[in-house]
Amino acid sequence: MCTIAILVDVADAPLVIAANRDELYARPARGPERLADGIVGGVDELSGGTWLAIAKTGRFAAVTNQHVLQSPPVGLRSRGLAVRELAMAADPDAYAEALDPTRYASMNLAWGDAAGARVGYFRRETNAREIVRLGRGVHVLCNDKLGAPGFPRGERFGLLIAAALARSTKLADLVPALEHALGDHTRNEPSDVPSSDKFSHEVARELTAICIHTPSYGTRSATVAAFDRDGVVVYDHADGPPDRTPFVDRRSLL
Repeated sequence: MCTIAILVDVADAPLVIAANRDELYARPARGPERLADGIVGGVDELSGGTWLAIAKTGRFAAVTNQHVLQSPPVGLRSRGLAVRELAMAADPDAYAEALDPTRYASMNLAWGDAAGARVGYFRRETNAREIVRLGRGVHVLCNDKLGAPGFPRGERFGLLIAAALARSTKLADLVPALEHALGDHTRNEPSDVPSSDKFSHEVARELTAICIHTPSYGTRSATVAAFDRDGVVVYDHADGPPDRTPFVDRRSLL
């Protein structure tokens, strides 16, 4: 994932997530399928990993890549495999605590269930690991730590979610609002685009949108899921850009 909102104890379900996966169009991938007994997620065909896994028991695991100026060295383990293993771990917290950051390109892992959610920051360059438990509220994770500057799409997504919650906390109302927000293509004005050492101004402006469209890279899928203590109560997936692809209930896969 490149944008994931984690809603903790603010809606009818104690945990709700809404996420967009942004990736190169040329990178082959498959939509949600069974990864293991009771665990479902999309599959990166190059690595066999996943960007978001949903477990029938009522938990999730996801990753966002950490923004770095230099490309990581070849030979590192796929971050998607860490997500897959995190979702399958008997003790996800212990798995994350034992994870070696130097084996992966720098990343942010998110995981949780109705009892709570966590985000872990794993940095290859410094061999650093930091895990935070999320309190009540709306948390939007992009390609750095929660609350890091320089991600207008995250700020915009947070505002749209806050507005939706102000109207209703019922899942019947909130889920469609989240799905609509994931497809939002509002961009910053050309004069208000964060500077970038990696992208042209035009591409950098496109990256300020929640739903991204560039000639070679963009939002390829989206997911909204909700969890209570009995398990998964919502699992909607759009297998394409959410501004033009309908969300489909995928709970039957679990």
